[in-house]
Amino acid sequence: MMMRLARFLIPALFFAPGAAVAQDMSQASDVTRFVLDSGVLIVAGIAAIIAIAGLALKDIGLARTQNAPQVCLRTIGALGVCVFAFWAVGYHLLFSIEEGGFLGPFQSWSLMDDNPADTGRASGAHWFFHMTLAALGAVIVSSAISERVRLWPFLFFTALWAGLIYPIGASWVWSEGYFADQWSFRDAGGAAAVHMSAGAAALAAIIVVGPRSGRFGHGVSRPQISTALPLSAFGSLLTVAGLLLVILGLLGPISSVEAAITAGAVTANALVASAAGALAAMILTQTVYKRTGLVSAMVGSVGGIVSIAADPVSPLMWQAAMIGAIGGVIVTVTPPFLDRLRLDDAGFVISCHCFCGAWGAIVAFWMTERIWLPGQLLGTGAIAGFSFVMSLLIWTALKYTIGVRSAPLESIHPAD
Repeated sequence: MMMRLARFLIPALFFAPGAAVAQDMSQASDVTRFVLDSGVLIVAGIAAIIAIAGLALKDIGLARTQNAPQVCLRTIGALGVCVFAFWAVGYHLLFSIEEGGFLGPFQSWSLMDDNPADTGRASGAHWFFHMTLAALGAVIVSSAISERVRLWPFLFFTALWAGLIYPIGASWVWSEGYFADQWSFRDAGGAAAVHMSAGAAALAAIIVVGPRSGRFGHGVSRPQISTALPLSAFGSLLTVAGLLLVILGLLGPISSVEAAITAGAVTANALVASAAGALAAMILTQTVYKRTGLVSAMVGSVGGIVSIAADPVSPLMWQAAMIGAIGGVIVTVTPPFLDRLRLDDAGFVISCHCFCGAWGAIVAFWMTERIWLPGQLLGTGAIAGFSFVMSLLIWTALKYTIGVRSAPLESIHPAD
């Protein structure tokens, strides 16, 4: 799969001078390529865990003090559950699907390094990286329903998310599934497969779980009192840094001059998009509300990099800035709209991950002729719809069986 992504993205490259330089340089040996490409997956997986930690820090800063331990407990628990769910069934659902198919086999994963020359990377490194992406999506859902969901129902949903919902949707685009094969749907960096899918699942969870206590009054929404916004800002920066490396991991091999040039362009475009998202959110907040909000800036920085993730290779710098800036606008105008609908998104997940992810997946057609707009629209809608419907069914079943709302004492003393 990583090699297919590389063949798709690297030819989109850049400038004739760079290609000329690449031709003049000697090629790396097979051993060097194997080590470098496996190492990139491991580093990218660690970066995804850092992004998970960043999301947890953001939620801790936005939550009331007594609920901070529960945020940490859900994050650690989600990572643990995702490890076993992705091992048991998720990996092969994602990567063993038949070309043009909808569903892969239900079987557990095991190390497969008998022919390393054929794969070009260590199988364990590949599993580790994509397991962390499943965990990243679960923590995104956790962020949206922070401060009012019970631990064990959430972990039950997390198992189904990492074992079924996420890998099935991602297989449609990353493993030559139906929408990639039949509709040329492309999502190189996870804008739809990870962020939008998790955002759609979070929307379903918000609808079923309901708002935090005291969040909405009579006709006017009351923002929750944040305890440590600087901690949230630091967490958002960690998330941006982690997502940047995650995108590099998804682009595939980096052991050639051409791939290194691609990686450099990707980091530049992603950083420009993130900066543009933060600045656009700050400017719009200042213009509309006559104040520059820290929350808008930090969410805008994440929304910008999510917006560019679907195709971070093809855009020119000004295009990357425009895409990220629109992401900053999305994360600024969406929360008041959700408030009017009585949808309590504690971590600004719907605007930042769901809507910015959808925007990024759809706008990818703008930069290259190899991406087809109808295919992007159909694939985006299919992944979002599948994730939302499946999550809505699961959360509804949990609500009317074991319950999903946390009791006051549970949210204050999770260790008890």
